[in-house]
Amino acid sequence: MTNLLFYMYEYRRKHTIAKHNFYVEQGKIRLTDQFSDQEKIAQEASRYAEEFLENASRHFDPDRHDPSDFYDQAIEEERDFHIALDSLGNAARLALISGMFHAWDKELRSWLTSNDGIGYWYRGEELPKAIWRVNFHEIIKLFECAGLFPKGDPILRKLDLCRLVVNTYKHGSGSSENDLKDLYPEFFDQYGFRSKSPDILKFTNYEDLYVKPEHIDLFSEAVIAFWNLVPDHITTEDLTYIPEWFDSAVKRDKKKAGAA
Repeated sequence: MTNLLFYMYEYRRKHTIAKHNFYVEQGKIRLTDQFSDQEKIAQEASRYAEEFLENASRHFDPDRHDPSDFYDQAIEEERDFHIALDSLGNAARLALISGMFHAWDKELRSWLTSNDGIGYWYRGEELPKAIWRVNFHEIIKLFECAGLFPKGDPILRKLDLCRLVVNTYKHGSGSSENDLKDLYPEFFDQYGFRSKSPDILKFTNYEDLYVKPEHIDLFSEAVIAFWNLVPDHITTEDLTYIPEWFDSAVKRDKKKAGAA
């Protein structure tokens, strides 16, 4: 007997993608776009140095000061201001990417446990809890079981890369940082010179994590592609096998029902 497990009706799909697009578009306009123009950042840093010189000149004493010291300090101030602005832009992009990923993750689990998912046909407590509790790879297994993510699927690779970036940004040192460094060392190579000397990468860590404006679009496109990939119906016949965590939660609910 074929049973419907999950249903993605078209309005929900379009509404979910529209919410995602709004989040990303407005996040870029209000948060990250102001840091995307490197020429503008350089100009702001230059103006900052000019203001520093103007303020410093008020304290210049030709009997005690060497003018070159002021100019050298202005150069350092300009460099530090440029670095600080660029670092702030990187933090803004990482925050937007992190919010985007977690919004996708919550939307996915909410759909799976809604009345378009198990909420329609399932009455136990353990399975909904498991859906909200299991990690990224376990939740994706549901879709792998339905044949949606063949080995090496580019959408899944991008979503997993996004997960590694977000976890490294949030948690610092750990397994995600190590995996990201092994698989995608370029995310720790802001200026592109470390890749020419791989040994230098050994001395990088989560503090060197750097994302570019185009990475926002890369991950956003993966989220949209995921929602478009989900079929209208996923039935018991579509699943080649049941993930262990899913099956275990169902068995716990059956055990509870039998004891009641």
